[in-house]
Amino acid sequence: MTRTQCHYGSAEPTRTVDDGDTDTSTTSTPTRLNSESAPDGSEATLANRRRATIRERDSTYLWSSLAAGAGSGAVASVICAPLDLLRTRLQVWGDVHAKTDSGQMSIVRMIREMIAKEGYRGCFRGLGATLVTVPAFWGVYFPLYDETKRYWACRHPELNPALIHMGSAVLAGAVSDIICNPMFVVRTRLQTEALHQLDNHSNTGSRGAIKLSMIQTARGLYQDGGARIFWRGMSANLMGLSHVAVQFPVYEILKLKLAHTKKQPSAVDLLIASGLSKMTASLLTYPHEVIRSRMMDSRSASVRFTTTCRRIYAKEGMIGFYAGLPISLIRVIPNTCITFLTYEMFLRYAKDKIRKQRENERL
Repeated sequence: MTRTQCHYGSAEPTRTVDDGDTDTSTTSTPTRLNSESAPDGSEATLANRRRATIRERDSTYLWSSLAAGAGSGAVASVICAPLDLLRTRLQVWGDVHAKTDSGQMSIVRMIREMIAKEGYRGCFRGLGATLVTVPAFWGVYFPLYDETKRYWACRHPELNPALIHMGSAVLAGAVSDIICNPMFVVRTRLQTEALHQLDNHSNTGSRGAIKLSMIQTARGLYQDGGARIFWRGMSANLMGLSHVAVQFPVYEILKLKLAHTKKQPSAVDLLIASGLSKMTASLLTYPHEVIRSRMMDSRSASVRFTTTCRRIYAKEGMIGFYAGLPISLIRVIPNTCITFLTYEMFLRYAKDKIRKQRENERL
């Protein structure tokens, strides 16, 4: 009879047989001590020490994954901040200017208006909120995704890997969305507030817009709709879990295929896998992003998923669900490549450190 033990720091589960020998085809670290290798009465003590060591390595790996996720999100946020702002504004443009401008806003026109009315600093509106929100999201998402993936692979090795990746991605996405949704609402409002201010005062000739801080924006949101307003767009976010359900299985498959002749995927392999997987998922599931942005940005007292969908279709037709798609693709591909590459490299460093610790313990 064979039982499976899984812990951080190893890519594969450890398989241990009942006679105390370890199957070295999957790992070289025994998880059960042979009583003949230890003095009488010390087996329990050594076993406790080994369990404590494994727990310590697990904790190190978990914190490394969290730090890698948060750090990669922060790096990508700073580099892609102007593109993120453009995407959000293009997504809500049709709703904000429905009465004053029925035409589609182009990327070039949006950039010109933004610089003319807000200056170059306006290109980084909401960056502070982004630097809080995005690292927090990936700091939750990546460790949870890795842990869930490892758990199911160890407990149910008969499952298709693609199903494991899909289920893990959806679960991690749901938890991360629920935790971070209030921060995403604040960020969206900060990014689009200037559009509403300039639209309301379009005849005054005012060049600038009043700049609000994260605290001021959050306080204003609470005064307008109470605590419930911070969960706007949650239904669209949950519908958007189809995005990660496509992205992560495709990413894992591409990463494996590209590195099939190597010990581990190279930086170029990771860039290709992350870019193609994100583009595929974005093209298939993009409408939910527009719906989510409209719901989070809405100034109406009551906002519903179905009502938002009907409103977009009635005013803009099917093309309204793809508002901002070109700039979104321009943004998300480098953003995802930076995020995933930074995460994988940081995690690879952490794994190497854990492996060296394990080797030193054997000496």
